[in-house]
Amino acid sequence: MRQLTGGRFPLLRFDRGEEFPAVLEEWCAGSGVGSAAIACGIGMLEETDLGVFDGASYTHRVFHEPAEVLSLQGNISMRDGKPFAHVHASLGMHDFTASGGHLFGGRVAVTLEVMLCLLEGGLVRLPSEGSFRPLDAAKP
Repeated sequence: MRQLTGGRFPLLRFDRGEEFPAVLEEWCAGSGVGSAAIACGIGMLEETDLGVFDGASYTHRVFHEPAEVLSLQGNISMRDGKPFAHVHASLGMHDFTASGGHLFGGRVAVTLEVMLCLLEGGLVRLPSEGSFRPLDAAKP
């Protein structure tokens, strides 16, 4: 991963073979970023684990083949003391179909370019029962 621009809107490039969003979370931890909007992302992912939530649990589907990232957005918050990336993505397949949902993870196939908007104040994931943890503003 390489940070291409600085300031409030850093542009990050993820390279072939890197695991996303795990590498993003590592960069956030090392850079002191605990609150950000993932404004957009483009590139290619493979071995991509997408999920859809039914209100109680996720149904997963892994897309093994490389796919174009048509849309990628989300946020960074603190969960259990570490940066957590909540990411949704839409993928374009080689047969021109598309699939989307919650992005649990994927491997960068060629490149992935992601722009963040760093936010003032903090965001946290609240503890809760079950798999859903609501987003909230950090208490000063």
